[in-house]
Amino acid sequence: MNKIISLEEVSSIFRNGMPIMAGGFMGVGTPQELVAALLEANVKDITLIANDTAFADAGIGPLIVNKRVKKVIASHTI
Repeated sequence: MNKIISLEEVSSIFRNGMPIMAGGFMGVGTPQELVAALLEANVKDITLIANDTAFADAGIGPLIVNKRVKKVIASHTI
């Protein structure tokens, strides 16, 4: 069983209010293509689980800046 799916396949399961867990630290190692796909899909009210909220223009920061996140669970924020 192939556990890797394409960005198009994962985009089809995005829903408002869903939890998303992302890796990375201060914008390094964050799945930027996933962040871009979430923004493009106009998903809102995300519960975001991550190490930090990175910066406004890096990592998961664009999700925060564009008001797509309802709740953040993180070890620290900037």
